[in-house]
Amino acid sequence: MNRPAHLLVLVSLAAAGCVAADIGEGDEPGLEDIEFQADNGIFLDNGLNLANGMNLGNGAVLHNGMNLGNGIDLANGMNLGNGIYAPPAGSGLEQWIDVEPVMRKKILRYLVECALPRGVEVSLTYRGDSEIFHGVAGLGSSLQQGLMTPKDQERVSSCMLARINGAGVTVQIDMFGALGSDVEGFTTATTADAPFTVLEGAFYGNLFSGAPEAYACLNYPYALPDTRTCKDLGGGFASCGVVEFADDSCGAWRDQYIQCITWSTTDGSRSYFSSCMGGARSWDYAITTYVLPKPDGEVCFSAEECSSGLCPSGFCSSDRLVNGETCYASWQCESDVCDRGVCGWRAGTRCYTNDQCASEVCSLKRKVCL
Repeated sequence: MNRPAHLLVLVSLAAAGCVAADIGEGDEPGLEDIEFQADNGIFLDNGLNLANGMNLGNGAVLHNGMNLGNGIDLANGMNLGNGIYAPPAGSGLEQWIDVEPVMRKKILRYLVECALPRGVEVSLTYRGDSEIFHGVAGLGSSLQQGLMTPKDQERVSSCMLARINGAGVTVQIDMFGALGSDVEGFTTATTADAPFTVLEGAFYGNLFSGAPEAYACLNYPYALPDTRTCKDLGGGFASCGVVEFADDSCGAWRDQYIQCITWSTTDGSRSYFSSCMGGARSWDYAITTYVLPKPDGEVCFSAEECSSGLCPSGFCSSDRLVNGETCYASWQCESDVCDRGVCGWRAGTRCYTNDQCASEVCSLKRKVCL
C-alpha cells in the first residue's frame, strides 16, 4: 500500500473553502494527490456514540440511539461493508443529518477519510442526493466489518479532533503521530512539511465510546477564544464542543491532568506528542499538528510563530524593535543590539549617540548610557 510521507489538511469554516488539490471527475484520489480533501472544518457538540439516545435540537429524542463507529447498522442505513451510507426515511441517521445537513454530512466525510484506506469509496445517499467520500488515512479500517476496535476508535478520533475548526478562519495543518505499525505517513517528514514550522498542539480521545472523551493541549497557552478548535462567544467566553483543554501548554501537569510527552520522529526532523493524559488515563494515539507561521497582525506568544520572526507586544510584526523593547536576538532590534533581553545598550555601557542606548540617553560628558 502506497503512503505519502506527510499528511496536510485544510480546515476552515470560511465561506470560500480550499482543497489541497483539484480532483477531476473520474480520477482516483490518493494521498499523494489530495492528502485530505478538507475544504471546511467540523465542529462537534458531542461525541459520535449516541447510545443513550440523542437530542435533535427540535425536542425529538431518539431512544434507540446510534453509533457512527458501527459501520454495519442496517436499521440506521449504515453499511460500510458494501460502501453505502443510505439512511432510510425516518431512520436515526437521517434525522441526525437533518439537524444540520451541511455539517453532519461533512462529519461523515471526515469519518470516512480518517478511517478508511486509500481506494475505498463510500456513497452517501441522503434525501435523494448522492455524493462519494474517499478513504485516505486508513486509521480505522475495522469500520468496514462492524464496530471499530478500541484502537481504531481512538486513532480515528484523534484524526477527526485534529480537524475541528470552530474559529471561522482557514488553517492549514500538518499531522504527525505514532499511530501503529499498520499506518504509514504520520512519522516521516519530507520537504513538503518544511513550511509547517509552528508546533500547534495535540488531539486525542475516543468520540465513539459510551461516554465520549475528547482532549487537546496547546503548545502555547492561548485563551480558548483564540484557538481554532473553539467558537468565540464574545466577552472572553468560548464553546469548545466535546473537547476539553488543559489549562496550560502541552507537557505541564494541571488540575485536569492533561499532559503530553514529546518524542522525535524517525528522521529526527519533527517532534510529536505521545502518552497523553486525559480523564485519568493515558492515550497512546495522539495526533500532533503543525501550522504555518503567522502573518503580521496575528496574536502570538513567541517569535517562532511569526513569519517575520518578530512578536513584539503579543502580535506578529515585520517592524524591528526599537530601543527599550524586549528582545532575544540582536537582529530583532533596529540598533542591532540586544543587551540582556532589551534592545540597545544597558546603563553604564560606553556610547557615542543616544540611539545606541536602551534608554535613548547617552551622557555627553561620561559617554555612557544612562
